[in-house]
Amino acid sequence: MPESGPVVSRAFKVGVWRSFMEVHQRVLTEIARALDDRHRLSVSEFDTLVNIPLDGVRLKDLGKRTVVTQSAVSRMCDRLARRGLLTRTPVPEDQRGALIRLTDEGRTLLRAAVRTNAEVVEKTFSSRISDDDLVALQGLLARLAPDVGTEQ
Repeated sequence: MPESGPVVSRAFKVGVWRSFMEVHQRVLTEIARALDDRHRLSVSEFDTLVNIPLDGVRLKDLGKRTVVTQSAVSRMCDRLARRGLLTRTPVPEDQRGALIRLTDEGRTLLRAAVRTNAEVVEKTFSSRISDDDLVALQGLLARLAPDVGTEQ
């Protein structure tokens, strides 16, 4: 007969979910603080920049890659272009289309911001649990969202 795990109450399950959300919020708050302090970037701006491939991306495709809405991504690209971090070039065959590319300054800032993000994640999250637990957590999360979080 297979051994069964502990029976947990609905309240316990909700408590685990709440703890997960609180950890996420604490780590995200620290990431936001560090990105703003060191690079004058919001988390949404960082998410936008980090999702622009080296050869560029069409604006409509960038909207699908980020966690912000399509209209928000367009406004964000305008702001980032004014800061000199990216270029927004019209696409001739698509009157409303635009090709988004990082500038040299944008690539330099992005490299530094990626390091900052990794440092904060290490300090506030991954250094507090074992490698085995990280692998187990990734497996659990993959079961919840099989197409998310599998990059390594």
